[in-house]
Amino acid sequence: MEMAVCMLVIVPVFLYSLFLFDLLRHMLDSQETSLSTAWDYTVLDYEKEPESVATEDGGTTTEAFSGFEMAQAYSRYMYCDHESGIDSYGPGKGPECSADPDSEDHHTDVVAHACWLNPGARQVYCTLDAQAVGAYGVSLHQSFMDTFGRGGLIRCSARLGVQNYLLPESFLPEFSEVKLAKEKQERANGIHRNATGETLPEGHARGDNVYLLPWEQIAILTDTWALTEHADVRPGTAGGRGMHERVTQLYQNEDNSGFTDMSSASERLVNQAISSGLLHDSLRLESQSYRTPGDDPRNPSLAIKPDQSGDGAVEEIEQQGGRQGYFSNEWQDWGRNNNQRSYEARGNWYLGCARSESC
Repeated sequence: MEMAVCMLVIVPVFLYSLFLFDLLRHMLDSQETSLSTAWDYTVLDYEKEPESVATEDGGTTTEAFSGFEMAQAYSRYMYCDHESGIDSYGPGKGPECSADPDSEDHHTDVVAHACWLNPGARQVYCTLDAQAVGAYGVSLHQSFMDTFGRGGLIRCSARLGVQNYLLPESFLPEFSEVKLAKEKQERANGIHRNATGETLPEGHARGDNVYLLPWEQIAILTDTWALTEHADVRPGTAGGRGMHERVTQLYQNEDNSGFTDMSSASERLVNQAISSGLLHDSLRLESQSYRTPGDDPRNPSLAIKPDQSGDGAVEEIEQQGGRQGYFSNEWQDWGRNNNQRSYEARGNWYLGCARSESC
């Protein structure tokens, strides 16, 4: 008698423990899907020109930035079996996702089956809000952002639905009419058919037999102005992976009233000096043959040398009959040397790494 009474508690607890274990595991799978997809956007080349991609209606559209659609599409492909443990990609290479869309080889659970096809569930998708962060309402700033800014605030979300394949809806119905679980599904009917509601009896609402896990959402802000390669610009020359173009865009922008005033004043000053015999006529700023780097204040002339040794970026300039060395950034400012100190201490503050570049 005591055993019979105890079984009223032991059996449901045992069965629900198995189901709860699967449910928690599927929740972690859903979290991994959205989390890993968002972090995939940190390794893309934001300088690369975006490409045209096909749309669902058969047309084409231009990506917000290169790789935006590709990153999430590959993630959906990777997590089509709800987890990243089996990455086979293709028919005959494993149970992940075969060429047959109705294949259920990846459904190997006994207690609870997760499926993206359940009503209310959705595979991982990401959206981009390019203006959510960084827009100050200043025309000069906005024009630079529109020209060079790619990326922005990227939001990724995913949601899994789980169905019951073990628990009875009720236990000892003679003593209780309370349902202990959602409707038990039959494996023989097909996991995907059960998820889409094709096997529902008449009068049943689609979705009533699904445990919808919480939406897993994550947002990541990409550095929309970052250059992915070292800029290497010699004095008076353009190039350098867009660095010269970026400086020119700000310096000569029509919204930069200071440039307009300075430009006209410089021309008057040089013309006056030429008229007074102080400068040679070949130095006239309007001359198309005038190419002396750094002497025309209307054109930016910058020099950047990548720091490849860790000792600071030193640029040597021909000056006063010899070569003088200068730091091309504030690596050493003969004060606090904040850039140098930050570089040397970065291993202490990134993910708890004891050494820089160790993780």
